[in-house]
Amino acid sequence: MACLPRGLTRLLAGKNIARLTRRCLSSTNYEGFKVRQLHGKESASLANSQTAEGSRLTNEDLKVFHSVDPNGFFVALDNAGDIVGTIGAVRWTEKLGFIGFCHAGEEAKDRGVEEALWLAAMEHLGDRNIGIEVDASEAEKCGQLGFQEEWRSGCYKGVGVSLLPEAQSTKIVRRITDMPFSKVAYFDEDLFDFQRMKFLYRWANIEPPAGHAYALSEDEKVMGYGVLRQLNLSKKYRIAPLYCQHTAVAQVLLLALLNNIPEQTVYIDSPFSNPSFTRILTTDLKMEQIGERVRMYTKGDPGMPLQKMFGTMGSDLGS
Repeated sequence: MACLPRGLTRLLAGKNIARLTRRCLSSTNYEGFKVRQLHGKESASLANSQTAEGSRLTNEDLKVFHSVDPNGFFVALDNAGDIVGTIGAVRWTEKLGFIGFCHAGEEAKDRGVEEALWLAAMEHLGDRNIGIEVDASEAEKCGQLGFQEEWRSGCYKGVGVSLLPEAQSTKIVRRITDMPFSKVAYFDEDLFDFQRMKFLYRWANIEPPAGHAYALSEDEKVMGYGVLRQLNLSKKYRIAPLYCQHTAVAQVLLLALLNNIPEQTVYIDSPFSNPSFTRILTTDLKMEQIGERVRMYTKGDPGMPLQKMFGTMGSDLGS
């Protein structure tokens, strides 16, 4: 999640985010700490930013996230060489970027670590349309800094369900590992209008016990896919993402995923823009809403396929 630095308002001094993104850093060394790019072997430190319930990824998953844009992750180090802060700034395209994985220890916050990390992130993203996702309580403050609210999502918690044998058998739902992966990649690219096959292959090409991934096809054409991955806690999972052409497809894939983890805890972030799917989560599956998040951008909605995003990747990558 993109936490908002307490000192960012002071740092801006009357400017907004759009102006700050054009400011170049004259130095990456500060009093008592320095900022540099995060090395791949340090990706586990990104977990410190994931304090919300149901957000704690495994170290392997954090490595996959880091691989999206290895040059866009930064750490702050104190004089002893210990990591005291992190941030991720992913360049999805030449026009679109996203900030997440923001964290700084309490003592580090008072030394300007958060502000320095944000400067590094925004310099990396340049003049792109920058997205963040924050708790609902932070949305107003982010709006004052130049971010525009585009939509809200609920964070839901529930348990897996067991399907009757006759409901489990279907020729149109297949494990992604049992089909040409290019079909899933084409579906994803058509949704977002940019290609991210390397990341998607590492994320969705998964098998038990690490997780489960299914796609639903009609006439050999993928109509949706969903991924269930284990969190960094025993018997806890997250569905991320769940992208489908319509609600009926999303419901079928959701149940197929949940069937693998009966009575085990599962989380999903789902935009409020799909009320029929929200009712499936809260009424049919008795899931509890445990939070609310707000997606914001500096230049407005980049054209995300919101009506087809039934479960998002979470608050750190922006999809």
